[in-house]
Amino acid sequence: MDDVRKWRQKAAVYRLIAAFYAGDLSAGQEAVARIGTLLGITLMVPPLDDDGRYDFNRLFVGPQKLLAPPLESYYRNVEHLPMQAETLAVRAAYSEAGLELTERNKIPDDHAQFEFYFLSCLLEAVCRYQGETLAVQAAYAYQRFLQEHLLLWVFAHLRAVDKGCSSVYCRHVAGAIYEFMRWEKEAAHHEV
Repeated sequence: MDDVRKWRQKAAVYRLIAAFYAGDLSAGQEAVARIGTLLGITLMVPPLDDDGRYDFNRLFVGPQKLLAPPLESYYRNVEHLPMQAETLAVRAAYSEAGLELTERNKIPDDHAQFEFYFLSCLLEAVCRYQGETLAVQAAYAYQRFLQEHLLLWVFAHLRAVDKGCSSVYCRHVAGAIYEFMRWEKEAAHHEV
């Protein structure tokens, strides 16, 4: 039962991080609070202000060159181009789980918002279908996606955020995500 509670907490964190990358900047504050609770540490983030909003756009949205593109393909291929083999591999993982993006090709499938959201869905399925074959399949898909995708690029991305940050808000949110992903990396070898 403790594992299910932990998986639900992690699913909520992943969903909040996904919302943050989708542009709901206030979800960053809630994610930081939940990460702190989950990890048993005190994490703080200042209130969101105009500097944080501006910084978010500089880092992840544009219109200028992004300082920390939130795309797996950017960090995993030599040319740093979106919509490469990495994107198609992520799309295949979604498809294998029975999911497809509704607005396909508008935002690359390997965007952080979708990868974090996908992991939250898999963890929610583990909890929902507890004791059934679907739970085992979702747990396996979660572990596999984490190890074959997100953990291979997210730390480089978060270091780019730290380097390109000009606001305390974005730096603290990224720092909390970094701690959470470090914890996930350590846990990935022991779970499920």
